[in-house]
Amino acid sequence: MKIVRSILLPAAMILLIAGAATTASAQNNDDVVAASYEGTLGAQRIGMTVTVKDKKLVPDSHYFYQKHLTDIPLTGTAGDAVTLKEPGGGAFALRFKGNGSNGNQPLTFDNSVGLVGSWTGTDGKTYPVVLSGGGGTVAPEPPGTRWYRDVTNKSDQAFEAQVQGFYKAVMAGDRNAAAHYVSFPLRVNFSESRHVQIRTASQLAAQWDQIFNRSWMKRAAEAMPHDMAVVRGQAMLGQGLAFFGGNGLEVVNAMP
Repeated sequence: MKIVRSILLPAAMILLIAGAATTASAQNNDDVVAASYEGTLGAQRIGMTVTVKDKKLVPDSHYFYQKHLTDIPLTGTAGDAVTLKEPGGGAFALRFKGNGSNGNQPLTFDNSVGLVGSWTGTDGKTYPVVLSGGGGTVAPEPPGTRWYRDVTNKSDQAFEAQVQGFYKAVMAGDRNAAAHYVSFPLRVNFSESRHVQIRTASQLAAQWDQIFNRSWMKRAAEAMPHDMAVVRGQAMLGQGLAFFGGNGLEVVNAMP
Protein backbone atom coordinates (compact mmCIF):
# COMPACT_ATOMS: atom_id res chain seq x y z
CA MET A 1 0.00 0.00 0.00
CA LYS A 2 1.53 3.28 -1.05
CA ILE A 3 0.88 6.13 1.35
CA VAL A 4 1.60 9.81 1.03
CA ARG A 5 2.23 11.15 4.50
CA SER A 6 0.62 14.30 5.78
CA ILE A 7 3.33 16.96 5.60
CA LEU A 8 3.55 20.41 7.11
CA LEU A 9 6.35 22.39 5.50
CA PRO A 10 7.37 26.03 5.65
CA ALA A 11 6.80 27.91 2.41
CA ALA A 12 10.46 27.78 1.42
CA MET A 13 10.36 23.99 1.51
CA ILE A 14 7.28 23.59 -0.67
CA LEU A 15 9.20 24.02 -3.89
CA LEU A 16 8.21 20.84 -5.66
CA ILE A 17 4.84 20.15 -4.05
CA ALA A 18 1.73 21.53 -5.70
CA GLY A 19 -1.89 20.76 -5.06
CA ALA A 20 -3.32 18.79 -2.18
CA ALA A 21 -4.76 15.32 -1.86
CA THR A 22 -8.28 15.10 -0.50
CA THR A 23 -9.72 12.30 1.59
CA ALA A 24 -13.14 11.42 2.90
CA SER A 25 -14.16 13.20 6.08
CA ALA A 26 -15.28 9.99 7.71
CA GLN A 27 -14.70 6.28 7.17
CA ASN A 28 -17.37 3.66 6.67
CA ASN A 29 -16.85 0.22 8.12
CA ASP A 30 -16.01 -1.25 4.71
CA ASP A 31 -13.51 1.47 3.73
CA VAL A 32 -9.83 0.67 3.35
CA VAL A 33 -7.89 3.23 5.34
CA ALA A 34 -4.14 3.78 5.14
CA ALA A 35 -2.03 5.90 7.44
CA SER A 36 1.64 6.55 8.08
CA TYR A 37 3.35 8.06 11.11
CA GLU A 38 6.70 9.10 12.55
CA GLY A 39 7.54 9.87 16.15
CA THR A 40 8.90 8.38 19.34
CA LEU A 41 8.49 5.31 21.50
CA GLY A 42 10.17 6.27 24.72
CA ALA A 43 13.50 7.74 23.61
CA GLN A 44 13.54 5.82 20.32
CA ARG A 45 12.53 7.23 16.93
CA ILE A 46 10.02 5.01 15.16
CA GLY A 47 7.88 4.93 12.04
CA MET A 48 4.53 3.18 11.62
CA THR A 49 2.49 2.25 8.56
CA VAL A 50 -0.96 0.71 8.96
CA THR A 51 -3.78 -0.34 6.66
CA VAL A 52 -7.22 -0.89 8.17
CA LYS A 53 -10.37 -2.54 6.81
CA ASP A 54 -13.53 -3.05 8.87
CA LYS A 55 -11.63 -1.49 11.78
CA LYS A 56 -9.04 -4.29 11.70
CA LEU A 57 -5.43 -4.08 10.60
CA VAL A 58 -4.68 -5.98 7.41
CA PRO A 59 -1.36 -7.69 6.53
CA ASP A 60 1.65 -5.48 5.84
CA SER A 61 0.81 -3.16 8.75
CA HIS A 62 4.01 -2.65 10.71
CA TYR A 63 6.27 -0.33 12.65
CA PHE A 64 10.04 0.04 12.72
CA TYR A 65 12.82 1.65 14.71
CA GLN A 66 14.99 4.29 13.05
CA LYS A 67 18.16 2.50 14.10
CA HIS A 68 17.08 -0.76 12.44
CA LEU A 69 14.56 0.09 9.68
CA THR A 70 13.28 -3.49 9.98
CA ASP A 71 9.52 -3.98 9.77
CA ILE A 72 7.83 -5.42 12.87
CA PRO A 73 4.35 -6.75 11.92
CA LEU A 74 1.31 -5.37 13.69
CA THR A 75 -2.18 -6.75 14.22
CA GLY A 76 -5.09 -5.18 16.04
CA THR A 77 -8.08 -2.90 15.78
CA ALA A 78 -8.59 0.78 15.06
CA GLY A 79 -11.88 2.31 16.13
CA ASP A 80 -12.21 5.08 18.69
CA ALA A 81 -9.01 3.65 20.16
CA VAL A 82 -6.12 2.05 18.29
CA THR A 83 -4.95 -1.19 19.89
CA LEU A 84 -1.99 -2.88 18.23
CA LYS A 85 0.09 -5.95 19.00
CA GLU A 86 3.40 -7.24 17.68
CA PRO A 87 4.57 -10.87 17.48
CA GLY A 88 7.05 -10.49 20.34
CA GLY A 89 4.29 -9.52 22.75
CA GLY A 90 4.66 -5.75 22.79
CA ALA A 91 1.40 -3.80 22.63
CA PHE A 92 0.37 -0.27 21.67
CA ALA A 93 -2.59 1.49 23.32
CA LEU A 94 -3.15 4.63 21.28
CA ARG A 95 -5.75 7.32 20.63
CA PHE A 96 -6.11 9.89 17.88
CA LYS A 97 -4.71 13.36 18.46
CA GLY A 98 -6.52 16.34 16.93
CA ASN A 99 -5.87 20.03 16.46
CA GLY A 100 -9.48 21.18 16.66
CA SER A 101 -10.12 21.18 12.93
CA ASN A 102 -12.43 18.16 13.19
CA GLY A 103 -15.15 20.31 14.81
CA ASN A 104 -17.89 18.06 16.17
CA GLN A 105 -16.75 15.07 14.13
CA PRO A 106 -15.07 12.15 15.90
CA LEU A 107 -11.35 11.89 15.27
CA THR A 108 -10.30 9.47 12.55
CA PHE A 109 -7.20 8.74 10.51
CA ASP A 110 -7.91 11.52 8.03
CA ASN A 111 -8.89 14.38 10.37
CA SER A 112 -6.36 13.75 13.14
CA VAL A 113 -2.75 14.89 13.27
CA GLY A 114 -1.27 11.89 15.02
CA LEU A 115 -1.52 9.17 17.63
CA VAL A 116 -0.56 9.30 21.30
CA GLY A 117 -0.55 6.70 24.04
CA SER A 118 1.80 4.01 25.25
CA TRP A 119 3.68 0.83 24.39
CA THR A 120 4.02 -1.97 26.92
CA GLY A 121 6.64 -4.70 26.61
CA THR A 122 6.54 -8.29 27.79
CA ASP A 123 8.43 -7.23 30.92
CA GLY A 124 5.52 -4.99 31.89
CA LYS A 125 7.44 -1.75 31.35
CA THR A 126 5.46 1.00 29.67
CA TYR A 127 6.81 3.80 27.50
CA PRO A 128 5.07 6.87 26.07
CA VAL A 129 4.34 6.97 22.34
CA VAL A 130 3.90 10.20 20.36
CA LEU A 131 3.35 9.93 16.60
CA SER A 132 2.66 12.57 13.95
CA GLY A 133 1.00 11.90 10.62
CA GLY A 134 -2.23 10.43 9.35
CA GLY A 135 -3.94 9.18 6.25
CA GLY A 136 -7.37 8.51 4.88
CA THR A 137 -9.57 6.36 2.70
CA VAL A 138 -7.74 4.75 -0.22
CA ALA A 139 -8.46 2.31 -3.01
CA PRO A 140 -7.36 -1.22 -2.12
CA GLU A 141 -4.28 -2.45 -3.94
CA PRO A 142 -3.29 -6.03 -4.84
CA PRO A 143 -0.87 -7.79 -2.46
CA GLY A 144 2.73 -7.19 -3.39
CA THR A 145 2.15 -3.77 -4.96
CA ARG A 146 5.47 -1.88 -4.97
CA TRP A 147 5.55 1.14 -2.67
CA TYR A 148 7.78 3.15 -5.04
CA ARG A 149 6.18 2.09 -8.30
CA ASP A 150 5.60 5.75 -9.24
CA VAL A 151 9.31 6.50 -8.72
CA THR A 152 11.24 3.58 -10.17
CA ASN A 153 11.09 0.14 -11.75
CA LYS A 154 13.50 -1.15 -9.11
CA SER A 155 12.28 -3.26 -6.21
CA ASP A 156 11.41 -1.37 -3.05
CA GLN A 157 14.36 -2.98 -1.30
CA ALA A 158 16.83 -1.99 -4.02
CA PHE A 159 15.53 1.58 -4.18
CA GLU A 160 15.61 2.07 -0.41
CA ALA A 161 19.13 0.61 -0.26
CA GLN A 162 20.16 3.39 -2.65
CA VAL A 163 18.54 6.08 -0.50
CA GLN A 164 19.93 4.58 2.70
CA GLY A 165 23.39 4.53 1.15
CA PHE A 166 23.17 8.26 0.56
CA TYR A 167 21.72 8.87 4.01
CA LYS A 168 24.52 7.01 5.78
CA ALA A 169 27.15 8.76 3.71
CA VAL A 170 25.81 12.27 4.28
CA MET A 171 25.31 11.69 7.99
CA ALA A 172 28.94 10.50 8.19
CA GLY A 173 30.13 13.51 6.18
CA ASP A 174 31.54 11.25 3.46
CA ARG A 175 31.34 13.51 0.41
CA ASN A 176 32.80 11.02 -2.06
CA ALA A 177 30.48 8.19 -1.02
CA ALA A 178 27.42 10.46 -1.03
CA ALA A 179 28.14 11.58 -4.59
CA HIS A 180 27.70 7.99 -5.82
CA TYR A 181 24.00 8.23 -4.94
CA VAL A 182 23.34 11.57 -6.66
CA SER A 183 21.63 11.90 -10.02
CA PHE A 184 23.48 14.88 -11.48
CA PRO A 185 22.64 17.62 -12.14
CA LEU A 186 21.41 18.01 -8.57
CA ARG A 187 19.01 20.88 -7.88
CA VAL A 188 19.62 22.66 -4.56
CA ASN A 189 16.88 25.04 -3.43
CA PHE A 190 18.13 27.73 -1.06
CA SER A 191 14.83 29.63 -1.07
CA GLU A 192 11.66 29.94 -3.11
CA SER A 193 13.45 32.25 -5.53
CA ARG A 194 17.02 30.94 -5.50
CA HIS A 195 18.41 27.60 -6.56
CA VAL A 196 21.60 26.22 -8.05
CA GLN A 197 22.45 23.23 -10.23
CA ILE A 198 25.25 21.03 -8.92
CA ARG A 199 26.67 19.22 -11.94
CA THR A 200 29.65 17.25 -10.64
CA ALA A 201 30.87 15.45 -7.54
CA SER A 202 33.65 18.00 -7.11
CA GLN A 203 31.16 20.86 -7.22
CA LEU A 204 29.05 19.06 -4.61
CA ALA A 205 32.10 18.66 -2.37
CA ALA A 206 32.96 22.35 -2.74
CA GLN A 207 29.47 23.47 -1.65
CA TRP A 208 28.90 20.67 0.87
CA ASP A 209 28.90 22.81 4.01
CA GLN A 210 26.41 25.30 2.55
CA ILE A 211 24.04 22.54 1.45
CA PHE A 212 24.29 20.12 4.37
CA ASN A 213 24.65 22.69 7.11
CA ARG A 214 23.99 22.25 10.81
CA SER A 215 20.26 22.94 10.50
CA TRP A 216 19.85 20.44 7.66
CA MET A 217 21.83 17.77 9.49
CA LYS A 218 19.82 18.26 12.68
CA ARG A 219 16.58 17.64 10.82
CA ALA A 220 18.07 14.78 8.85
CA ALA A 221 19.02 13.05 12.10
CA GLU A 222 15.29 12.54 12.73
CA ALA A 223 14.45 11.40 9.19
CA MET A 224 13.91 7.75 8.27
CA PRO A 225 14.77 6.46 4.79
CA HIS A 226 12.06 3.79 4.86
CA ASP A 227 8.38 3.88 3.85
CA MET A 228 9.05 7.34 2.48
CA ALA A 229 6.25 9.51 1.16
CA VAL A 230 5.98 9.69 -2.62
CA VAL A 231 5.32 13.21 -3.86
CA ARG A 232 4.87 13.85 -7.58
CA GLY A 233 6.97 10.89 -8.63
CA GLN A 234 9.78 11.39 -6.12
CA ALA A 235 10.46 9.80 -2.74
CA MET A 236 10.76 12.39 0.00
CA LEU A 237 13.26 12.12 2.83
CA GLY A 238 12.07 13.69 6.09
CA GLN A 239 9.89 16.78 5.94
CA GLY A 240 11.00 17.85 2.47
CA LEU A 241 14.77 17.69 3.05
CA ALA A 242 15.56 15.73 -0.10
CA PHE A 243 13.81 14.08 -3.04
CA PHE A 244 14.93 10.93 -4.84
CA GLY A 245 14.17 9.61 -8.31
CA GLY A 246 14.93 6.22 -9.76
CA ASN A 247 18.59 7.08 -10.37
CA GLY A 248 19.33 8.74 -7.06
CA LEU A 249 19.13 12.09 -5.28
CA GLU A 250 17.58 14.76 -7.50
CA VAL A 251 16.67 17.67 -5.21
CA VAL A 252 17.84 19.03 -1.86
CA ASN A 253 16.04 21.76 0.04
CA ALA A 254 18.77 23.59 1.94
CA MET A 255 17.98 24.95 5.39
CA PRO A 256 18.64 28.55 6.56
